[in-house]
Amino acid sequence: MTTEIQTNRLYFGDNLKFLENRDYFPSESVDLIYLDPPFNSNQTYNVFYKEARGIPSTAQIKAFEDTWHWDDATFLALHHIRTPGNKSPSSLIELLNTLEAFLGHSPMFAYLVQMAVRLVELHRVLKSSGSLYLHCDPSASHYLKLILDSIFNPKNYLNEIIWRYRRWPAKAANFQKMHDVILYYAKNRGQHKFNVLYGYERLAESTLQTFGTNKQVADFSSGHRKPGLTDEETQGPPLSNVWDIGIIAPISRERLGYQTQKPLALLERIIKASSNPGDIILDPFCGCGTTIDAVESLNKNAPEAPARRWIGIDITHLAINLIKYRLATRFDMG
Repeated sequence: MTTEIQTNRLYFGDNLKFLENRDYFPSESVDLIYLDPPFNSNQTYNVFYKEARGIPSTAQIKAFEDTWHWDDATFLALHHIRTPGNKSPSSLIELLNTLEAFLGHSPMFAYLVQMAVRLVELHRVLKSSGSLYLHCDPSASHYLKLILDSIFNPKNYLNEIIWRYRRWPAKAANFQKMHDVILYYAKNRGQHKFNVLYGYERLAESTLQTFGTNKQVADFSSGHRKPGLTDEETQGPPLSNVWDIGIIAPISRERLGYQTQKPLALLERIIKASSNPGDIILDPFCGCGTTIDAVESLNKNAPEAPARRWIGIDITHLAINLIKYRLATRFDMG
């Protein structure tokens, strides 16, 4: 008997414990996964509370420590991956052996092991038509891409998305860091769902001057590409893999005080592109619940369509309570 996955659920605890449990997460049960795990930044992140009228407060509480160490839990995770009966890909085992020799039992290697054991389970729960988006920092994205290649197969790599933003410059003897990396993989390239998105980027000035805003068509009858025009208005260029989305302003109504909170617009793009109405979206590091908010916002804007469903997991009680508050105030969900 196949277990039916429970949706619109929040789970409190270590996501690995839930993901390994087939009663919670049967194989091939989720359409889209977005994860924004801790970046191994060696920082402590707090939640800042707001006073009345949106004025930032100095009151804060620790949300989580983004620090990874080689400890018993990491040793056991690596042992679990290497145990033949657990069916970890041989390519992953070989890669981790190489990285262990190169990095030693460093915080970076501990981080990669803890990510690897979770990504194996995330690959298992993803449907054959599903996709995964891993949000990461450029300091570790090259390692994480290797981990993903070893689990998903390099042929199922689709894009490296650059989320470009602006913020107050920092003093540094190098170029200002103004982007994050999102690695995009399909469970099976060619079977994955993908909706081309338009309307996010402007036409080039040269295109506007030559063709205006009419839709172009290509004529190859002469053996060469000859552009032509229709009477139809163009939708604009399809969305590229560089996304200019501003960070959430400190006084924005969207901001909840969670330091690593991502913009709602960022998650809406991902969900629109790689899921359809009625699909199930999983966020195993759901933080303050932006993925869940994005799902419910899309449902609210298209009430006639089957509702997308969501599952969120987080290890901090603070995050779970914050998501409950967000759902109650934004969507009247108790």
